[in-house]
Amino acid sequence: MKIKTPVLLLLIALCAVFTTVRANVIEINKSARQTFVQPTIAIKSISGDKALCEPFYRYLATCGWFRLVKGQADYNLEFTGGDGRIVMQLNFGANPVIRKNITYSGDSRRAAARAVDEFINSRFNQRLCDSQLVFTAETKRGLKEVFVCDTDGGNLRKVTDYSNSCVEPSWMPDGRSVVYTRYSASGTDLCETMLNPWRTRRLTRFPGMNVGASVHPSGNFLAMIMSIDRQVELYVKALNGRERRRLTNSKAVEASPCWHPDGQTICFVSDRSGRPALYLVGANGGELRRVPTVGSEAVTPSWSPDGKLAYAAKVGGSYQIAIYDPRGVDTGVIKNLPAGDWEAPTWAPDSRHLAASRRVGRKSEIYIVDSKTGVSRKLRNMSISQTSPDWSPIRRD
Repeated sequence: MKIKTPVLLLLIALCAVFTTVRANVIEINKSARQTFVQPTIAIKSISGDKALCEPFYRYLATCGWFRLVKGQADYNLEFTGGDGRIVMQLNFGANPVIRKNITYSGDSRRAAARAVDEFINSRFNQRLCDSQLVFTAETKRGLKEVFVCDTDGGNLRKVTDYSNSCVEPSWMPDGRSVVYTRYSASGTDLCETMLNPWRTRRLTRFPGMNVGASVHPSGNFLAMIMSIDRQVELYVKALNGRERRRLTNSKAVEASPCWHPDGQTICFVSDRSGRPALYLVGANGGELRRVPTVGSEAVTPSWSPDGKLAYAAKVGGSYQIAIYDPRGVDTGVIKNLPAGDWEAPTWAPDSRHLAASRRVGRKSEIYIVDSKTGVSRKLRNMSISQTSPDWSPIRRD
């Protein structure tokens, strides 16, 4: 979960959905950061219900764990689906390595996502497709709203509908609701909206600034930024109560808190050194530790499920996506991504992919970035800006 610094709070965005399943509509950019090679997969046959087959193809083409090709490939796939049943087989050469018989009911799109996840999990012990992305979009000049879509860019839904802006969305750990900052005439508050059934509630009623909703992995606490004492400080607050603990106390400005997946540590941004930098603090407070980062500034951190930090680093006059791995693996800038300012990276549940906004001029768009291969793809094509993505966990229901 990542929260924008106050000066960047109002940058938001929307992306566009592909409406066909042809591979050539998927915009791809390649980076030379890694030598990791994706296994190739070719579709030998695909048949059945169009409402199932089309999203299955899209998820397979965009998941990033396999590279979809025509002709000779490492793996060959046979897929048949419809009427609540999916039969699929993955062959390595002439030898079947994965065969799945899956029953489903209801949403064909989600059944397709879970089917692709079965391949990813069987081959790599990861899942990705049965998750969602939340982000903000400027629906009118000066008005930002929260939207949700699936990982292939489809199934777009609008979450908020207010006369004031809603920004900085992040997921609850169960993936069923989103928390965001809502502006009003009296200030800012944090709100939670459950997606199904749709309902909204306020989480804060304190005077001044209430921003930066990062939810503890247990779902019971918020790390957030408040200005109750006319100082912009980091707090931990009970999700369903007024109890709060102040973790910082200085004239510096704090922003962008995010929880380590173990729930014991918070990473946040502070300008106490003169420029925005990343710091760590325990959930109960204590001594601050500065994170070793690249570039002259570091903002908008995000923890991966396996404990890596992604952040936006200012390098050579622009912001780039960088990774800090305490184990010393894959640390540094993701090189050779398309030009622009890359902001607000957020990790996918597979600890490999990232969503981030890329700004060129006045427009921002959301991209999916593979941290191993350096490949990036635009999530959606739209004429308006989008930013502040957050990636949900794998859905549980």
